[in-house]
Amino acid sequence: MGIFSRLFGSGAKYNDDQIVSHSMTALTADPLVNDLASIVVTSKKGVVTVSGIVHKRQEKDRIEGVIRNALTTMSLKHERIINELQLPHENR
Repeated sequence: MGIFSRLFGSGAKYNDDQIVSHSMTALTADPLVNDLASIVVTSKKGVVTVSGIVHKRQEKDRIEGVIRNALTTMSLKHERIINELQLPHENR
């Protein structure tokens, strides 16, 4: 693998399956993230969306941070993270 491939990835394609897999693995390993059954992570063309219900504002922020850190650590190319996590009393 050349230096440019390492720095910029192998083209404009994203490995959405790997992004979701590493995101969920990181969330599962984090002791401060609770109730993953209500969390959904998807990725389409490198745009990561995390949705579901959380019970605290801190958990919402924590989940996004864990995903961002996991993708950066694994050098997985992605466009952005859209945090659609909702608190039970929030309305859309």
